[in-house]
Amino acid sequence: MKSLSIWRRTARPLKNKNRPGAAAPRVRAGRVVALSLVWAAVQGALGGYMHGASIGQMASNHLPMGALFFLAFLVFAVNPLLSRVSPNGRLNAAELTVVWAMTTAASAVPGYGLMEFLFPYLASPLYYATPENQWAEAVLPHLKEWLYVSDPKAAQAFFEGIDDLRLIPWGAWLKPAAFGVGFGLLFFFAVGCWAAILRRQWSERERYSFPLVQVAQHMTQTDPSGRAYNATFRAAGFWIAALCMVVLHGLRGLHRLDPSIPSIPVVFSIRHLFPNPPWNALVQGWPLWPRIYFSVIGVTYFLRLDVSLSLWFFFAFYKFQQVFFRAFAVTAVNTQNQVMGAVVVLALFSAWQARRHLTDVLKKALNPNDRSISDADEPLSYRVALAGTLLGLGGMALMCVWAGMSLWMTFGFLTLLWILATAAAWYVSNAGLLLVNVGFSPHQFFLTMLGARRIGARNLAFLAFERSSIPHWSSESLMPYAIQNFRLTEAHGLPARPLRLGRWMSLAVLVAVAAAFVSTMFWTHAEGALNFEGWIYRGLGPFQMNKIARSVINPQPPNGPGIMSAAAGGGAMAFLLWMRHRFLWWPFHPIGYALGVTWAPFHLWFSTLLGWALKLTLLKFGGFGLYRRTRPVFIGLILGEYVMAALWAFIGLKTGVSYWGLPH
Repeated sequence: MKSLSIWRRTARPLKNKNRPGAAAPRVRAGRVVALSLVWAAVQGALGGYMHGASIGQMASNHLPMGALFFLAFLVFAVNPLLSRVSPNGRLNAAELTVVWAMTTAASAVPGYGLMEFLFPYLASPLYYATPENQWAEAVLPHLKEWLYVSDPKAAQAFFEGIDDLRLIPWGAWLKPAAFGVGFGLLFFFAVGCWAAILRRQWSERERYSFPLVQVAQHMTQTDPSGRAYNATFRAAGFWIAALCMVVLHGLRGLHRLDPSIPSIPVVFSIRHLFPNPPWNALVQGWPLWPRIYFSVIGVTYFLRLDVSLSLWFFFAFYKFQQVFFRAFAVTAVNTQNQVMGAVVVLALFSAWQARRHLTDVLKKALNPNDRSISDADEPLSYRVALAGTLLGLGGMALMCVWAGMSLWMTFGFLTLLWILATAAAWYVSNAGLLLVNVGFSPHQFFLTMLGARRIGARNLAFLAFERSSIPHWSSESLMPYAIQNFRLTEAHGLPARPLRLGRWMSLAVLVAVAAAFVSTMFWTHAEGALNFEGWIYRGLGPFQMNKIARSVINPQPPNGPGIMSAAAGGGAMAFLLWMRHRFLWWPFHPIGYALGVTWAPFHLWFSTLLGWALKLTLLKFGGFGLYRRTRPVFIGLILGEYVMAALWAFIGLKTGVSYWGLPH
């Protein structure tokens, strides 16, 4: 037992000092909002450049690096100084919560969330069009000219750069960028309101664990006795774990600058162990090899054991399924189509689970005097939240029709967007997934189910631009940020509505959009987008345009094997959901099966396996007491790895040397 003495001085679980319905602690909005908006502008301006120049990422996932680094700076540097100046000078828990909410919401803008993919989509159609690819005949007639940069000189200036930045063709970008950004902001607004509607269902009725909120809660909690640091940050285990991360990433970063300095490997290829079919399927595509992220191990500490077990088990299951397919020459079955069916069934089941809550919300929205449910502690009244959701969806529908999409496809497209956005938030709320790929896009779904001819060329042209948090790539999606921020106020026992999180988050998003757009226009035209990240600026636009051209020139019928695979995936998901709700002993959570084989579980599976094994060992041999006392260690792993990744990213702005220390 002496070996465990280091943990006896660690923190007890954080307790809420406030209660819902109590008066909100003082929020000095002038300084808090100003600080947050400055940082929102900084990360908005730098985020796209960092990734475009292959230096690193400011946002990168649902525990965004830029926001966490800024919060750590306030907690460990600014707050102790303010405490020395005045006992009431430091930022309190409510103010730190506002900072976190604003900076995380702004993290949905500069990268995959909205702006990064927008620019190559708008500039590529004209710049890369050639007689050989037939875009001028097959694609461009189905895209209205104001949907892309239709001035050839403006598109050339973007990709190749110009000498005089005063000649940036702002006018050529105005209409297409306004449409793209406007559609994205309406989507953000709608899913933010939807998050306010779902908060109670997920937090109080279904009791999702919100693992990333638990990390944010420790970061934003202040010590009630007035000490500079809360109990978690006074624990020896926290500092030991953080110091280990400083050493690890310090050596790895120095090795990037000078290869003669030894490095500590965290990625281990096992490709050489499986050179021949069918077993080489394990190490192809998204390979089944170990990648260690200590921040993921730390997050896994906060997961339920059935969730963490399922995250790594089902990724391995899918990979061995691919071995089976290769061994028996099965080529028609696609694991992504299985995910397609699984997600649709999951969405239907989730809607059925929430039916009573959604009915109560509708009653309250139509009649504010209805007492069947109270929305006094919600960030928005249900009337406002429902109106905002419908207004956002209605605006998106009008924009789709304006762009040329048919009415029936608009309805199907927006319905599927809604399912994908909600699924992404469901993944993060249950499993704390830093990365999320829902596994399929609207374009893939409708092409599989209906075939290209039935969809029509104009609909195909609009559906194919699928890479952002809006239709598919959800590692920086606003809805998970929003619902987690609403849950954080509840975790602190803060009255949600007086904090006005919705207002401040919206303001931060707008500032980030402006900063990201202006800065991207300057650095792409200064150096030429062709000199930045190749898969985005040279590959993404042409890839999507070629996809449209193939579908228009050679329209394919509905994908029969794909539909059968989707049906099998839906059946498997239905079975997993039934087993989970019928038998308490059932060890698997359906979330692992719904993720499939994508970029996210490929990065996360092995670290999740390690975190699951560690947590299981702690509970088995030390019980909940040891598990609770070791909590600061895992917070230290997360914060240490994040801060070091951020520092090397900022150093990379000067040196030009990249460092990717986090899942991205």
